[in-house]
Amino acid sequence: MPIIDYNISWMIYNCFLALLAVVFGFLSFEMKNKIFLVFFVIIWLLFLPNTIYIFTDLEHLIFQWKYVHMPLLLIVILQYIVLEIVGITTFLLAFLPFEKGIKTSTLFKKRKTGVIITFNFLIAFGMVLGRVERINSWEVFTSPIKVIASAMHVLTTLDLIGLTILFGLFCNFIYFLLRDPFLKLVKEYL
Repeated sequence: MPIIDYNISWMIYNCFLALLAVVFGFLSFEMKNKIFLVFFVIIWLLFLPNTIYIFTDLEHLIFQWKYVHMPLLLIVILQYIVLEIVGITTFLLAFLPFEKGIKTSTLFKKRKTGVIITFNFLIAFGMVLGRVERINSWEVFTSPIKVIASAMHVLTTLDLIGLTILFGLFCNFIYFLLRDPFLKLVKEYL
């Protein structure tokens, strides 16, 4: 299978997983039924790391770089640019329900920045579970013992804790750098 077709197949799949976080996040905005609200929030939380996780897919570009030559290299680079735009957009969109929750919560309202920073480190933890431990979001339901064992492995391995911190810093950097310009664009066009 040519690299371009190969990229499209897994890129679409990863974009779909990222979009699930956005969809369930926005569905949770509208839920009046508490049971559905809890269900949608849980699904949103599980799929939220898939949004920014897309950045870790740049590893594939580095591998492919030496095998693809012009003009196909330009097409491959364009694929990754589109993928990363989807990653940033879904990350920022999927974060909106969390921000709404903070605004309505009297407990977190005064500590909004600290809560967001902490939450981004939790997202980073999910990224490490996905990238290193190869845990998928749905495995929380299908293989909970495997997820717990993988989470414990991350929490007890110094290198993986460091990677989680690095990813957490990255998530916070992207969030705080792009949040305000993104919200202006959303308000302008939606």
